[in-house]
Amino acid sequence: MARKDKNITPSVTTVLQNLGYNVADWDDSKSKLTDDIKKVLSCSSKRQTGREGYPDRIYCDGKNKLLILVEEKPTMKEHDLEDIEKGAVSGIKWYLSRFQENNLDNSQKNVFKSWRILGIAVSGDLLKEYQYKFSCFMLDNREQKIISVPQITNFVNKDSFLALFNSLNEEEAVTKISSSSKKINNLLRSIDSQKRPILLSALMICLHNKNTGSFSATYSTMDTTTLADNILLQAPRVLKNEGIPAEKLEVLDTELAFLKTDVTLRTSDILKQILDELKNNVIPLLTGNFAKSSNYDIIGRFYEEFLKYAGVSNVKKGIVLTPRHITTLFTKLIDLKENDKIVDLCCGTGAFLIAGMNAIINKIEKSNRTDKQEAIANVKQTQLLGFEINPTMYICAISSMMFRGDGKSSIYNYDSIKDCRAQEKLDEFKATIGFINPPYSGKENKEDPTPKEITFLTKLLDNCSRYGIVIAPLSMYFKDEAIRDNILKKHTLKAVINMPKDLFQPNASTHTAIAIFETNRAFDYNNDEVIFYDLRDDGFVLAKNKGRTDIYNKWNSIEKKLLSIIRGTNNGEKPDDIIYVKTKIKPKDEWTIYAHSKTDYSNLSEQDFINSVREYMIFEAKKDIGILFEEKSEAEMLDILSAYYKENKNEAI
Repeated sequence: MARKDKNITPSVTTVLQNLGYNVADWDDSKSKLTDDIKKVLSCSSKRQTGREGYPDRIYCDGKNKLLILVEEKPTMKEHDLEDIEKGAVSGIKWYLSRFQENNLDNSQKNVFKSWRILGIAVSGDLLKEYQYKFSCFMLDNREQKIISVPQITNFVNKDSFLALFNSLNEEEAVTKISSSSKKINNLLRSIDSQKRPILLSALMICLHNKNTGSFSATYSTMDTTTLADNILLQAPRVLKNEGIPAEKLEVLDTELAFLKTDVTLRTSDILKQILDELKNNVIPLLTGNFAKSSNYDIIGRFYEEFLKYAGVSNVKKGIVLTPRHITTLFTKLIDLKENDKIVDLCCGTGAFLIAGMNAIINKIEKSNRTDKQEAIANVKQTQLLGFEINPTMYICAISSMMFRGDGKSSIYNYDSIKDCRAQEKLDEFKATIGFINPPYSGKENKEDPTPKEITFLTKLLDNCSRYGIVIAPLSMYFKDEAIRDNILKKHTLKAVINMPKDLFQPNASTHTAIAIFETNRAFDYNNDEVIFYDLRDDGFVLAKNKGRTDIYNKWNSIEKKLLSIIRGTNNGEKPDDIIYVKTKIKPKDEWTIYAHSKTDYSNLSEQDFINSVREYMIFEAKKDIGILFEEKSEAEMLDILSAYYKENKNEAI
């Protein structure tokens, strides 16, 4: 072995074995390393003599270009020692630094830019709780710095390690998307907010790489008036080439009519600036290497960010965009099949249809069938159906689908409840699965003719042969008793999942729940049981400029526990951190967990109350001062809060 002082602690070996690794793949045998890695380590002695130096363990996967370096110490007191020869953290950072660009010789410059390199420092006994320390670090090839990865608190499987780097790429992409969305909205600040997404979609359609023709290369040479006129011609031309029917083109023409007369857009460089931003910073993310290597829905995020900045997405306007992890969850809550046909009666930007499409395509790609390409094309062209009455959302959905290699999905600008053409399409389509996030707070009266959420649900269930899933405000689950009773005369309620109260923050604040129905089978009150699950926390937190984000990588674990309950694969086990009830219900019962469970107050104490009050006071102060998302030390916060409540002592509790 390369190091005489190598520390191989038994607990690390056991953990690696339990994860399914071959422990031999983690030794520092030179035969498993690439020549470039061996060259770096040939002069990486921690004594800084320029001689050979190897960490305690090395995991090298050349195919995925994953390199994991490990330093181990037998006791926790050695974990944070500053001496690189004695400390686990300082030692692993030393080895990681050897792979930084500025420490490589000229022959190795750029060699490791495509590698995923991690460093792990572990001290103590991993098998004994509170008797070990574990630190994970990542070499950021873009910034050429070593960054901490606090969400990794123990060894994980290879796929999870690889996912860390996808997350890093995604974070960079999201930052760029957010910046572009904000910039474009600022350029369009003189344009009505409802028109901005329509114009954005038209400009993206004009730049669609398969159909741009000479537009992408020549728009910069056009004068402002000519450019505006060309956009009005180019967008329909691209859609026509994609097979979009004339009916849909008429909607686009109508909604873009303002471009013929808008003085600002026709006499300034705004359109050119937006096209440049899209061409240089947005389109590459939708069509380049990131899009090919990541499952992240970057175009969905782009529209979400843009609509947020434009002020289009909010509960008052009835438009509440479904978070991406929830649209994906819908596809996992049921046994989705390769031939399923999915419908969404109010599809918005198409998020549920896209999630369903991706899930079915994934099943096809993993199957043994020989007609995969034909089957995938069939999914996109014949197994999706959407309706969207809001023209802004409708045009966004069309362009969104097109950038996924599919401009021919059946999305119609019809009122799915009242328009007889919608019912004709439904009868012809014969959906098996329905997903829906209906407009919220509909009243169905003269002042607000928007149908109620339960009206959308009834229509959905009556037009699907297998399953229907809805996410709607909690009020739907206990109001309209007669309608709910009629639903169960035709369909079976399988589960209701209460969602976190801040699920739609920062765009909307409303309590919601997901309901899963098996359609075309009347609910059997004597034998059927319903699962009521309280998902109080999905692991996402509200981060500044990023919205709700899974920064601690908790969702996968939370989702796994949820699905084990819904699918009945938990073998009767009920972890302490899960709140659910599986019970029979009676006619006219509310469809909420609160109606079927008892609140346990036995563990509450006076100290719990005091802590809650303190947390609220800190939150209110930070929000009022404007430092809600800033990191402050305890000492700094003490000074800030003391000064704040002295000035506002009449409001203090």
